[in-house]
Amino acid sequence: MTMTIDFDELQATREPLVLYVGAQLAREAGLPSRRELAVALTHALPRQLSTARARELRELAEVGELPDAFTELERELTPARFGREVERSMQAPRSELPPLARAVARLAPRLRGVVTPNLDRVLERAFESRLVPHLRPSTALLSRRNWLLKINGTLPERGSWVLTREQHARVRVRDPSYANVLRALFMAHPVLFVGTTAEDSIFEEVVGYVRDLAEGSPPRHWALLPEAELDRATSIKLDEAGIAAIPCETPADTLAALRALEPGASAQPVAAAVPRRAPPPRGPLRILFVSANPGDQDPLCTEREQAAIQRAIQVSRERDRIELTCRVAASFADLSRALLEGAYEIVHIAGHGEPLGIILDEGGSMRVPMAELGSLFDEYSGPAGALRCVVLNACWSESASEAIGTVPTVITMRGPVDDGAALAYAEGFYEALGAGRDFAAAHREGSRRGRLRAPRGSAPQLVQRG
Repeated sequence: MTMTIDFDELQATREPLVLYVGAQLAREAGLPSRRELAVALTHALPRQLSTARARELRELAEVGELPDAFTELERELTPARFGREVERSMQAPRSELPPLARAVARLAPRLRGVVTPNLDRVLERAFESRLVPHLRPSTALLSRRNWLLKINGTLPERGSWVLTREQHARVRVRDPSYANVLRALFMAHPVLFVGTTAEDSIFEEVVGYVRDLAEGSPPRHWALLPEAELDRATSIKLDEAGIAAIPCETPADTLAALRALEPGASAQPVAAAVPRRAPPPRGPLRILFVSANPGDQDPLCTEREQAAIQRAIQVSRERDRIELTCRVAASFADLSRALLEGAYEIVHIAGHGEPLGIILDEGGSMRVPMAELGSLFDEYSGPAGALRCVVLNACWSESASEAIGTVPTVITMRGPVDDGAALAYAEGFYEALGAGRDFAAAHREGSRRGRLRAPRGSAPQLVQRG
């Protein structure tokens, strides 16, 4: 099976990876999730506890905030018994390692280090003690290899655990090095997330760190995630964090993907390795490129952008199905007329923008309000229309995503845009489309090119609807 462009990129990277291994590894080893651990602890509550209080704690363990649940359970059990019960519940059986543990251990030559929120020692067993464990983030990890960072502690050392509200406050709030080193780690090295789900609270916390850094141009990151969890909101959140989600329909697909990443693996993994998203329609892909660079505005490189798009299409694998129509020095009437005369899947506007509208050329600058643009584009989308994507490669165009109501994919720019970054984005976007990728994957490719060209520049925004 042909792989996604994101998996191809992951497979090709030569920089040592930081591997984040989530709670799914513990589950496969027969250990409880944190929620299940909290529920199990309620069975150890003292018998003299009132029925109402026991019911309250069970409800907290089942549906409440876990740090609050562990805090209350420790209070009722006493710290000593709480510790013993956690140790008893989290002792991994000395059975054969789960397949996921063996798969990540085989990646050792490609790794800089491993980060995990798991208390258990399954990873230590899998790597046969070849990794040096660390219970507290340290800047030394940025330049070292063969380390294991256990961000929530390790089972043999109760003082390192991060379960209760107080323990969370100790490391997340009072210890600034915790967040600072994690941020530095994600800024310095590419990360591969495995053995987690998109809904895992600890994974969400880590994604939050990465998302805060996204406009600082961190390295590319990847996540092998269950395909069923990759709804639109999750995909957008990961895209904003610079994390490419690689969908895996089953655990077997995850294992096959990890095998394909092993040192010495063939360039193409075995069949059914990583399922692809549904490809875009195979019919003609018609693109309308509209540029405006009025003489009373600062000059832009719209001609170079047009040439870059033409070049990207000409060298692409699917060039025979892509049709590009260009309207330069375009007025609003030129744009409207082009849409009346042809059915386009993509409209790309290159030019100046303002928070209130896009600048087109009427012999001089004319601001077209976002509401008028939205009304025009919505006319040509919907059930009967062909328009599926609008790209506004212009400064301050983000508000158009609200004005355009029915076009499935809208790409805009937040704030001012560097000319070189706009050019690089367009080149990457259309090269990916020409390789058969969908709009979201093409947007990620364009964003990578733009970030490399202008690391501190405004990030393109992708909005996709139903």
